[in-house]
Amino acid sequence: MRFRLKRKGEKTVSDAIWETFDSLFKTVHRQGRRVEELEARVLELERRLQERPAAAQSPARREQVAELPAERAA
Repeated sequence: MRFRLKRKGEKTVSDAIWETFDSLFKTVHRQGRRVEELEARVLELERRLQERPAAAQSPARREQVAELPAERAA
């Protein structure tokens, strides 16, 4: 088996494997952070939804909006 020194700028198979692994690790880490951010956003939106006043979600309010005549809007 002959060994030769690699020239400057030349990559070995080992270098390519490590670069691929490093890139994959960084991508997984970045995606994990994005998932955490989305989960936090969902929790915030759920909290805000629960804090809405009950009057805004009452059936009387929905009926009032449903009864608006189209002619009045024009």
